[in-house]
Amino acid sequence: MDEVNLKPKVIPGLQNEGVISVVPGDHHYVALTLSGKVFTWGVTDKGALGLGDPISLVPGAPGGYPVGGRGPLPEVTVPTEVRFDHGRKIPKDRFCFSIAAAGWHTGALVIDLEVCFLSIHLV
Repeated sequence: MDEVNLKPKVIPGLQNEGVISVVPGDHHYVALTLSGKVFTWGVTDKGALGLGDPISLVPGAPGGYPVGGRGPLPEVTVPTEVRFDHGRKIPKDRFCFSIAAAGWHTGALVIDLEVCFLSIHLV
């Protein structure tokens, strides 16, 4: 019988981040930290990493097309923080408290930490 390697894989990009959970998809991984941050890495096909539209990202950025244009998306080998404010001019402070991954999908339960005041005026 072959021995199975049961040693954990240390991922340098997650050291000192306070990771409390890691979940796998088919070809990607998602990590949740104690401070409510989400990191993803692996194959970004179909947007599973949540890093944004590959066309809109700076060429060569994690999840974006390589420098020089289109083509197959490279694997994201370094865990990259997921932003939950794509397309916003002003970032919002958010906290993730749960993650999930399966197949080509990633899920996250995230709350907005900014205080919103609702003003009601009766006439």
